[in-house]
Amino acid sequence: MGLEGRGDAETTGGSVSPVRLFGAGVGASLVGIVATIVVAASASNVLSDAIVDAGTLTAVAVVALPVGLALGVRYRRQWPWPALVAGGLTGVFLFVRGQVFLAQGDPVSYPLLFGLPGTAVAVGVTLGAGWIGARPRVSRALSPSQLSPLARAGLIVAGGWTVIELLFGVGLGATVGTTLDNTFVGALVATVVGFPVAALFAVRAGRRVGIDREKWDYRTTGRIVGAGIAAGVVTTLAVQGVGLLVASLTGTDTTVAAFGFLLTDLEAGLWVFALFAFAHGIVAPVTEELAWRSVVQSALVEAWEPAVGIAVTAILFTAKHAVLDASLARVPTVLVLAAALGLVRHRWGTTASTVVHAVVNLASVAGLALLVYG
Repeated sequence: MGLEGRGDAETTGGSVSPVRLFGAGVGASLVGIVATIVVAASASNVLSDAIVDAGTLTAVAVVALPVGLALGVRYRRQWPWPALVAGGLTGVFLFVRGQVFLAQGDPVSYPLLFGLPGTAVAVGVTLGAGWIGARPRVSRALSPSQLSPLARAGLIVAGGWTVIELLFGVGLGATVGTTLDNTFVGALVATVVGFPVAALFAVRAGRRVGIDREKWDYRTTGRIVGAGIAAGVVTTLAVQGVGLLVASLTGTDTTVAAFGFLLTDLEAGLWVFALFAFAHGIVAPVTEELAWRSVVQSALVEAWEPAVGIAVTAILFTAKHAVLDASLARVPTVLVLAAALGLVRHRWGTTASTVVHAVVNLASVAGLALLVYG
């Protein structure tokens, strides 16, 4: 069988070796475990004590659903085996983690999550979602082969950026933070180094499907920059307004929700604040706009239509922040920012959206400066 035949067989759920099925299940379980921890941590930050245990259990289902669905779509005829491995390993991890707490003499903070209920939900939802994904109508509708090369490229860049940012944060960021005993500095160094690497990945992936420099839409004129500054001020006010509304409804501090315990690390010296201003106010806007608006949004808008492409890019950008920041509290404000950036980019180009992004981020830098040093 030629390469084309093998690809067709796999796409339609043809026979896959047991080793590959097991490997797929293990890989999916690793994704599921990490994502479960992140979503559960986010839920614990925003839910009240009365419902937080049930909320963390819901987090298991929220993660297991897309994992199982993806396995069902990908391995339609043999879905039970990778789904069982993925759900089983995730459930075993949660249960064993609870037992470790008990063996160490520590109370289990969330007995539903780190107990038999968490295990049952991980296994049951993964298998159920796998069965749904394997249904012919569902698998055809959700199969990556149904997406155009442009749409696939946009989604791959979004996912690839998230993975690269996570790896640099866990690797370089954690190492530098531990060495200097300053977690914030570690995160900032990871941004300064990791974001350009992720942007380079986005550029290379985009060029493979024709999203090159001409389609990045960088237009730098006085009028464009002025429009970006004006839109940046309006967006800053909107983001701050939504943040205050969320804080009043949930009782959370928007600053702590955004940066958490990293605030105290700013007090290590002005050099930390300078690094923060550079990383958050310059590196992040420039690189994120190049990747997310120039490449991801361009690809998705061209693949689908402007409204859908802008909306999906904004949702993916927001999801990236929610996952990597392990915080659902920032979702409303980041979604407002992402929508504004997408609209500005579509109307005035990437230079304007970069200016908007920089204005919003530098405003948060100034706010933190007043909070810490004022």
